[in-house]
Amino acid sequence: MNIQNIIYKGLALCSLTFATACSDDYLETEPTRFLEEDAVSEATQADPSKVQAYVTGAYFNFYCGGDYWTSHDDFGMPAIKLATDLFCEDIAYNNDAHFFCYDYQLDNRLGNYRRTSSTWNQLYAVIDNTNTIIQMLKPAEGESVEDESAQTMLGEAYSLRAYCYFWLINLWQHPYSEGTEQLGVPLKTEDVYRQERVTVGEIYTQILSDIDLGYNYLKGKGFHNNKIGLSEYAAAAIYANILMFTGDYANAAKYAEEAAVNGGSLNSESDMLSGFNSLSMPEVIWGYNVTTETTGYYASLFSHIDSYMIGYGGQVGFRKLIASDLYDKIADNDIRKKWFGLNQDYNVLGVDYSYEEKAGLTSYIQNKYRDAYITGTGDPFTSAIIYFRTGEMYFVAAEAYYLNGDETNAKRMLNAVMSTRIPGYSFTGSGSQLYDEICIQKRIDTWMEGSRYLDAKRRGETIDRSKSTNHAADLSYFNAITYSSRDYRMIYRIPTKEMENNPNITAEDDNE
Repeated sequence: MNIQNIIYKGLALCSLTFATACSDDYLETEPTRFLEEDAVSEATQADPSKVQAYVTGAYFNFYCGGDYWTSHDDFGMPAIKLATDLFCEDIAYNNDAHFFCYDYQLDNRLGNYRRTSSTWNQLYAVIDNTNTIIQMLKPAEGESVEDESAQTMLGEAYSLRAYCYFWLINLWQHPYSEGTEQLGVPLKTEDVYRQERVTVGEIYTQILSDIDLGYNYLKGKGFHNNKIGLSEYAAAAIYANILMFTGDYANAAKYAEEAAVNGGSLNSESDMLSGFNSLSMPEVIWGYNVTTETTGYYASLFSHIDSYMIGYGGQVGFRKLIASDLYDKIADNDIRKKWFGLNQDYNVLGVDYSYEEKAGLTSYIQNKYRDAYITGTGDPFTSAIIYFRTGEMYFVAAEAYYLNGDETNAKRMLNAVMSTRIPGYSFTGSGSQLYDEICIQKRIDTWMEGSRYLDAKRRGETIDRSKSTNHAADLSYFNAITYSSRDYRMIYRIPTKEMENNPNITAEDDNE
């Protein structure tokens, strides 16, 4: 039985209606998928566990996308993170003539393109899921939620909704620091539906309210559901990233350190080289366990990034490399250097690398990510998806402390994580040297994990691909070599279907 059938069967037993929101009417003027309040109350007050199937559905939509693999480059949040990483300079797509090439060329943002519609559709599909969960479980005004399972599900729903809006507002508008009156995205909650482009400031007000509620509902409950479920530590990680955008660095440092220190232990060398394909890795805070029933197979992250597997990034030949400039910044005694360079011990399927060999690119082949099948730990394309790691949060905390004027704690967090990457590491510099070290080490550590785009936008950095020798030769044609992270091409236009069906967004309201 596949995952959709599992979800539907569970919901049928609950006598409830499941709102997957995977059709094109995801922002319809008069939604019909929401349940009547009395029916919701009757069904859930007696047994809050009946809502769990909705939570399962929300996580599934988040992982695979509301369109359910309509194309092999459409596979939910992992695809969004890969596409946005490719906007930037750290991944070299030397043979860019396949899926994700237009993202790499900054030419995949128009309203009638699949990337914009699938991303919009997915994130609002998950928001619809969370709205239904919140509607079913939130207490009446003046009352509290006593059932612990209901508290957990509410925490998951609020946190997930905050994270979806965080991505939406940053994909469809320049960052918070550029102005809170910028046009944002429509706002849908369990009891509010504003079809217009609600301003950046108002969307962030909703995001901050949601993540605060989510975190506090989850507080003290630790991990659950094998790290698939959002925990207090995952909510803290989301909270910290949001606060980095709003400039509240003191609280960003607090939440980032909580996620870093309490969300798991740091990886050993063997963990770092294990393939990044399992939620059992010590640093994992939150992720998704993929099975033979839930895998998109070729429509999956590891299909596009594993250099040794049968997928697009491996045997098919469209491999994603580390940019030479970033590779050169990795110290020779850095464990992470072993993430790169052709390793025939991993090439159990006999993949042909003649393209890279002729072009002198073999040292940049990535093996940070290896499918569970290649590492002998699972079936093809069933590698777990990792959303947050403690390692990343050490760097977030270090940057937040620095930006808040606390270099002592910035160095403490930096040295704590880097001593597990480079034996004997101890950074003693200060000022801009310290900040630059935090930023570059985070770029190395989170390579191809989907954080570079948000970091570059938040800092207002210039993307410079000219310093690397292994980017695609055709990028000059697309004017995609050196450009600002605030370039108009770094945000999407409103999807055409939304423009056609939403009378409250006009052509004048669209992005450039």
